[in-house]
Amino acid sequence: MEIMEVEDVDLSGAQVTVLGLARSGIAASHLLNEAGARVTLADRKGEAELAAVLKSVDREKVQVSLGAAYERSLDRAELVVISPGVPYRMEALERVRQRGVKVISELELASRFLSAPILAVTGTNGKSTTVTLIGKMLAEQGKRAFVGGNLGTALSEAAWSALQAKKQGKPEPYEYLAVEVSSFQLETIDRFHPWAAAILNVTVDHQDRYDSIDDYLAAKRRIFENQTNGDYALLNLDDSRVASLANSVR
Repeated sequence: MEIMEVEDVDLSGAQVTVLGLARSGIAASHLLNEAGARVTLADRKGEAELAAVLKSVDREKVQVSLGAAYERSLDRAELVVISPGVPYRMEALERVRQRGVKVISELELASRFLSAPILAVTGTNGKSTTVTLIGKMLAEQGKRAFVGGNLGTALSEAAWSALQAKKQGKPEPYEYLAVEVSSFQLETIDRFHPWAAAILNVTVDHQDRYDSIDDYLAAKRRIFENQTNGDYALLNLDDSRVASLANSVR
């Protein structure tokens, strides 16, 4: 099977599996549909448990693979997009990577369709408050600002609106994107590139997901990974763990 290159952002006809039927998974499926991909929504939970979520899924446009059979949808995927709650190290995804297929986060997928500057904020505490404040500041300056990400509206919803506008020959609907970003989302980024990125703090958390605080910090640090010297990296120097990253940013 020919492996589709994600960098092209041309997903027309590509077989894409979205793993996890949470809010971000549904948003990603809408975006992928708009981009012309053949989408399968997959989740290890069963039909009854996901009944409320499935009401928002158009099964004429999207295939659904649930319960014990969900892993089969990964076998034919050319690209896999995972929701934040899906552990990126799970065995089924390791097999996907061994086939040379990319596994990316919904955050990464959405960012490929957006050209407006992204202001991304992560940290153990205070993310939602900070992103909401940024959004209000931008709005008071008369800017068209998206506020969401891990908070509220998934970034794929903004990307879906941007793609629709592009097809209609209209400008992108947002001038700035204020985005709350979790460590889970950052685990599987590739080229996610915020114009301004901030880490507020890092304290012990998600011990069921990470082997150590250093692993958790490493996931947070990825928010700066693709920045250049034309971007802005903001670090809370009162937090010793965050301050330790100062020499690693561009």
